[in-house]
Amino acid sequence: MEQPRRWWVSRRRGRGGAISAAVLLVLTSCASTRPVSAPDPPPPAAPYQIGAGDTLEIIVWNEDKVSGPVQVRPDGMITVALIGDVPASGLTPETLAENLRTGLSRFIDNPNVVVRVGATGSRRYFIVGNVRAPGAYDLRADQTFLQALSVAGGFTEFADRGAVRIIRQNGSAPPVRPDYNTIIRGEAADIRLEPNDTIVVP
Repeated sequence: MEQPRRWWVSRRRGRGGAISAAVLLVLTSCASTRPVSAPDPPPPAAPYQIGAGDTLEIIVWNEDKVSGPVQVRPDGMITVALIGDVPASGLTPETLAENLRTGLSRFIDNPNVVVRVGATGSRRYFIVGNVRAPGAYDLRADQTFLQALSVAGGFTEFADRGAVRIIRQNGSAPPVRPDYNTIIRGEAADIRLEPNDTIVVP
Protein backbone atom coordinates (compact mmCIF):
# COMPACT_ATOMS: atom_id res chain seq x y z
CA MET A 1 0.00 0.00 0.00
CA GLU A 2 3.01 2.37 0.31
CA GLN A 3 3.63 2.77 -3.42
CA PRO A 4 0.16 4.13 -4.32
CA ARG A 5 0.39 6.56 -1.41
CA ARG A 6 3.73 7.93 -2.61
CA TRP A 7 2.37 8.26 -6.17
CA TRP A 8 -0.66 10.21 -4.89
CA VAL A 9 1.49 12.57 -2.85
CA SER A 10 3.84 13.16 -5.81
CA ARG A 11 0.91 13.81 -8.14
CA ARG A 12 -0.70 16.28 -5.73
CA ARG A 13 2.54 18.20 -5.41
CA GLY A 14 2.85 18.32 -9.18
CA ARG A 15 -0.62 19.78 -9.55
CA GLY A 16 0.12 22.37 -6.85
CA GLY A 17 3.28 23.43 -8.66
CA ALA A 18 1.39 23.83 -11.92
CA ILE A 19 -1.29 25.96 -10.23
CA SER A 20 1.36 28.15 -8.56
CA ALA A 21 3.11 28.68 -11.88
CA ALA A 22 -0.20 29.69 -13.52
CA VAL A 23 -0.96 32.18 -10.74
CA LEU A 24 2.54 33.64 -11.01
CA LEU A 25 2.11 34.02 -14.77
CA VAL A 26 -1.18 35.91 -14.32
CA LEU A 27 0.31 38.24 -11.70
CA THR A 28 3.34 38.96 -13.88
CA SER A 29 1.10 39.70 -16.86
CA CYS A 30 -1.01 42.14 -14.81
CA ALA A 31 2.09 43.93 -13.55
CA SER A 32 3.51 44.30 -17.04
CA THR A 33 0.29 45.82 -18.39
CA ARG A 34 -0.10 48.39 -15.60
CA PRO A 35 -0.76 51.78 -17.25
CA VAL A 36 2.03 54.35 -17.19
CA SER A 37 1.10 57.44 -15.21
CA ALA A 38 0.45 60.51 -17.37
CA PRO A 39 2.89 63.42 -17.17
CA ASP A 40 2.00 66.34 -14.96
CA PRO A 41 0.09 69.05 -16.87
CA PRO A 42 1.84 72.38 -17.37
CA PRO A 43 1.15 74.96 -14.65
CA PRO A 44 -1.74 77.37 -15.26
CA ALA A 45 -0.89 80.43 -17.26
CA ALA A 46 -0.35 83.70 -15.43
CA PRO A 47 -2.89 86.52 -16.01
CA TYR A 48 -2.17 88.50 -19.15
CA GLN A 49 -0.08 91.62 -18.59
CA ILE A 50 -0.37 94.53 -21.00
CA GLY A 51 2.84 95.55 -22.74
CA ALA A 52 4.17 98.24 -25.04
CA GLY A 53 2.85 97.77 -28.58
CA ASP A 54 -0.44 96.19 -27.53
CA THR A 55 -3.65 97.56 -28.99
CA LEU A 56 -6.44 97.92 -26.43
CA GLU A 57 -10.15 98.48 -26.85
CA ILE A 58 -11.49 100.85 -24.18
CA ILE A 59 -15.25 100.50 -23.76
CA VAL A 60 -17.11 102.95 -21.51
CA TRP A 61 -20.82 102.18 -21.44
CA ASN A 62 -22.92 104.93 -23.11
CA GLU A 63 -19.82 107.12 -23.55
CA ASP A 64 -18.75 106.85 -27.20
CA LYS A 65 -16.45 109.88 -26.99
CA VAL A 66 -14.31 108.14 -24.39
CA SER A 67 -14.47 104.67 -25.90
CA GLY A 68 -12.27 103.40 -28.70
CA PRO A 69 -8.99 101.68 -29.57
CA VAL A 70 -5.71 102.88 -28.09
CA GLN A 71 -2.15 101.63 -28.48
CA VAL A 72 0.27 101.26 -25.62
CA ARG A 73 3.23 103.54 -26.31
CA PRO A 74 6.88 102.51 -25.82
CA ASP A 75 6.80 104.34 -22.47
CA GLY A 76 3.97 102.06 -21.33
CA MET A 77 1.32 104.79 -21.33
CA ILE A 78 -2.01 105.21 -23.11
CA THR A 79 -3.97 108.40 -23.74
CA VAL A 80 -7.64 108.41 -22.77
CA ALA A 81 -10.09 111.27 -23.33
CA LEU A 82 -10.88 113.38 -20.27
CA ILE A 83 -8.10 111.96 -18.09
CA GLY A 84 -5.06 112.09 -20.40
CA ASP A 85 -2.06 109.77 -20.05
CA VAL A 86 -2.56 106.62 -17.98
CA PRO A 87 0.00 103.89 -17.15
CA ALA A 88 -0.94 100.57 -18.80
CA SER A 89 2.17 98.44 -19.28
CA GLY A 90 2.53 95.68 -16.70
CA LEU A 91 -1.14 95.79 -15.68
CA THR A 92 -3.84 93.23 -16.36
CA PRO A 93 -6.83 94.45 -18.41
CA GLU A 94 -9.00 94.18 -15.29
CA THR A 95 -6.64 96.36 -13.22
CA LEU A 96 -6.41 98.97 -15.98
CA ALA A 97 -10.20 99.04 -16.27
CA GLU A 98 -10.47 99.71 -12.54
CA ASN A 99 -7.91 102.52 -12.77
CA LEU A 100 -9.80 104.09 -15.66
CA ARG A 101 -13.06 103.75 -13.76
CA THR A 102 -11.52 105.67 -10.87
CA GLY A 103 -10.13 108.38 -13.14
CA LEU A 104 -13.29 108.81 -15.18
CA SER A 105 -15.53 108.95 -12.11
CA ARG A 106 -14.46 112.60 -11.71
CA PHE A 107 -16.24 113.38 -14.98
CA ILE A 108 -18.80 110.58 -15.46
CA ASP A 109 -21.26 109.31 -12.90
CA ASN A 110 -20.50 105.68 -12.05
CA PRO A 111 -18.68 104.78 -15.32
CA ASN A 112 -18.82 101.18 -16.49
CA VAL A 113 -15.42 100.44 -18.07
CA VAL A 114 -14.19 97.35 -19.90
CA VAL A 115 -10.70 96.88 -21.36
CA ARG A 116 -10.13 94.28 -24.07
CA VAL A 117 -6.85 93.32 -25.67
CA GLY A 118 -6.89 93.54 -29.46
CA ALA A 119 -3.51 92.92 -31.11
CA THR A 120 -0.80 91.69 -28.77
CA GLY A 121 2.21 93.50 -30.19
CA SER A 122 4.17 93.01 -26.96
CA ARG A 123 3.79 89.22 -26.90
CA ARG A 124 5.98 87.61 -29.51
CA TYR A 125 8.29 84.64 -29.76
CA PHE A 126 11.07 83.82 -32.17
CA ILE A 127 12.11 80.54 -33.76
CA VAL A 128 15.44 80.22 -35.56
CA GLY A 129 17.54 77.51 -37.13
CA ASN A 130 16.49 74.35 -38.90
CA VAL A 131 12.72 74.87 -39.20
CA ARG A 132 10.86 75.45 -42.44
CA ALA A 133 9.65 78.97 -41.62
CA PRO A 134 11.89 80.66 -39.04
CA GLY A 135 10.91 84.13 -37.87
CA ALA A 136 8.98 86.15 -35.30
CA TYR A 137 5.40 85.19 -34.43
CA ASP A 138 2.62 86.57 -32.23
CA LEU A 139 2.34 84.60 -29.02
CA ARG A 140 -1.17 83.27 -28.43
CA ALA A 141 -2.54 82.52 -24.99
CA ASP A 142 -1.18 79.25 -23.55
CA GLN A 143 0.83 78.53 -26.71
CA THR A 144 3.31 75.67 -26.31
CA PHE A 145 6.59 74.56 -27.85
CA LEU A 146 4.96 71.93 -30.11
CA GLN A 147 2.35 74.43 -31.32
CA ALA A 148 5.06 76.98 -32.15
CA LEU A 149 6.99 74.30 -34.00
CA SER A 150 3.89 73.49 -36.03
CA VAL A 151 3.35 77.16 -36.92
CA ALA A 152 6.94 77.29 -38.20
CA GLY A 153 6.33 74.29 -40.48
CA GLY A 154 8.21 71.72 -38.40
CA PHE A 155 11.82 70.58 -38.51
CA THR A 156 13.93 70.45 -41.64
CA GLU A 157 15.77 67.24 -42.50
CA PHE A 158 18.96 68.68 -41.00
CA ALA A 159 17.50 69.56 -37.58
CA ASP A 160 19.08 68.09 -34.47
CA ARG A 161 15.90 67.33 -32.52
CA GLY A 162 17.80 66.35 -29.41
CA ALA A 163 19.58 69.70 -29.10
CA VAL A 164 16.64 72.12 -29.25
CA ARG A 165 16.68 74.83 -26.59
CA ILE A 166 14.46 77.73 -25.57
CA ILE A 167 16.19 80.92 -24.49
CA ARG A 168 14.13 83.01 -22.10
CA GLN A 169 14.03 86.82 -22.08
CA ASN A 170 16.04 86.80 -18.86
CA GLY A 171 19.48 86.07 -20.27
CA SER A 172 20.84 84.95 -16.89
CA ALA A 173 18.40 82.03 -16.70
CA PRO A 174 19.62 78.71 -18.14
CA PRO A 175 18.02 77.70 -21.46
CA VAL A 176 15.04 75.36 -21.34
CA ARG A 177 15.78 72.13 -23.21
CA PRO A 178 12.56 70.48 -24.44
CA ASP A 179 12.93 66.77 -25.20
CA TYR A 180 10.92 66.59 -28.44
CA ASN A 181 10.71 62.78 -28.62
CA THR A 182 9.64 62.46 -24.99
CA ILE A 183 6.95 65.12 -25.39
CA ILE A 184 5.38 63.64 -28.54
CA ARG A 185 5.29 60.21 -26.84
CA GLY A 186 3.27 61.75 -24.01
CA GLU A 187 5.95 60.98 -21.43
CA ALA A 188 6.60 64.65 -20.60
CA ALA A 189 4.44 67.75 -20.54
CA ASP A 190 4.73 70.22 -23.39
CA ILE A 191 6.41 73.53 -22.50
CA ARG A 192 4.33 76.69 -22.39
CA LEU A 193 6.05 79.63 -24.07
CA GLU A 194 6.66 83.02 -22.51
CA PRO A 195 6.83 86.43 -24.20
CA ASN A 196 10.06 86.98 -26.16
CA ASP A 197 11.14 83.33 -25.98
CA THR A 198 13.59 82.31 -28.68
CA ILE A 199 13.42 78.68 -29.84
CA VAL A 200 16.77 77.59 -31.26
CA VAL A 201 16.81 74.51 -33.52
CA PRO A 202 20.41 73.53 -34.44
